[in-house]
Amino acid sequence: MPPMRKPNKIALLSDVHGNLPALEAVLADATQNGAGAVWNLGDFLGYAPFPNEVIQKLREAKAANVVGNYDLKVLAFEQKKEKWKRKKAAEKYTAFAWNHEHLSADSRAFLESLPEQVRCAVSGLSALLVHGSPASVAELLGRATPAARFRELAGMASADLVACGHSHQAFVRRVGETWFVNPGSVGRPEGGDWRASYALLEVADGNVHVRHRRVTYDIERVVQAVRAAGLPAEFVDVFREAKSLDQLRERAGNPLDDVLALARRCDYERQHTHQVTRLALQIFDELANLHGMGSQDRFWLECGALLHDIGWIEGQQGHHKTALRLILAEPRLSWPPRQRQIVGLIARYHRKALPSEQHRYFPDLSAEDQHRVRVLAGILRVADGLDRTHASLIRRVTCEVSDSSITFSCDADGPAPFEVEAATKKADLLESVFAKRAVIEVSAGAEKG
Repeated sequence: MPPMRKPNKIALLSDVHGNLPALEAVLADATQNGAGAVWNLGDFLGYAPFPNEVIQKLREAKAANVVGNYDLKVLAFEQKKEKWKRKKAAEKYTAFAWNHEHLSADSRAFLESLPEQVRCAVSGLSALLVHGSPASVAELLGRATPAARFRELAGMASADLVACGHSHQAFVRRVGETWFVNPGSVGRPEGGDWRASYALLEVADGNVHVRHRRVTYDIERVVQAVRAAGLPAEFVDVFREAKSLDQLRERAGNPLDDVLALARRCDYERQHTHQVTRLALQIFDELANLHGMGSQDRFWLECGALLHDIGWIEGQQGHHKTALRLILAEPRLSWPPRQRQIVGLIARYHRKALPSEQHRYFPDLSAEDQHRVRVLAGILRVADGLDRTHASLIRRVTCEVSDSSITFSCDADGPAPFEVEAATKKADLLESVFAKRAVIEVSAGAEKG
């Protein structure tokens, strides 16, 4: 029997949608995992404002590329803009217009040169690269696509492997002798997980092994770039919440409406609460690579921060425990019990004792959810300390993580010794969770930007 040949490792990418930080993180992860080739399934362009940089990065990676339906729409914008202005949602029209305006001549020529399908051969297998499907660049294939349709497409493909994107759904499907693989979206994932999605293919001796990967990246860099480019604020939610514009639009109301209504009924201190919430979310985003959590966890932190002081309605003494009781008892919060407990405990542990198996409700959580509470409450404690005087002195927090420490660098409107003292003391939970010393640094009196 001949020896097994070393597998060919291929990084399968799709739907970067202008998100350079996500692409850079994925390519680095693929290289670290031994990928020797890159297959990219189109939609270079999108809602993140790095169109030319994304194209250049994929050209440097010597990727095999096909064009995506979004790319084709940007290329056709000049001919279609009047029609689209009448028919498309304003945010989508703005995205097409911005990309059309900022696409360089070289990038445009490159996209125009790309085919809708590319055939490759690897380790004895034939592969067909498409953006949508073998039938159409715009056909959505997902986990719910009927098997009969996959059989039809397998017949059209005449390939052992069909690599497809467009739907932003990572999946593997085998129909007869044909593999269908979708790597999900690098730059604009959906389903509530903001991390970049791609797939590693290992092909050897006629066999295909697929590993779907999720990679954290510098999402704050994307958020800042969206704002600097003057693009709609909704685009920030697209990346942070890992939802499409349509999904965001379909969401019933603002999920924080009931949370804020409860806070108002408890006569919350608005300025302090929103300052603490803002700082907590900044810290969460800054520490994304350390904690590895997603948009759902971020939302729970936001809820816990907005409600952390509502217990003051019954007095200062034990107000953190009162907050937990009020959250668990509030009938107008349409949350399942697990979410109530997690959010309530995040609020409860913003001060005083650290989470303990001896406390009520905490032992009821799974080990994973207990870790979640420790991390999110740990972040909230630091954020609360950074507004110790309730004067909203801290404008911005950035974080640097080393093997032994987490440094919180704060831009402030003036000296903030009480904030430094309180945040240092209240960093005890994060220090315990990550076994790293917390360092609080304040740069006072900088120009407001």
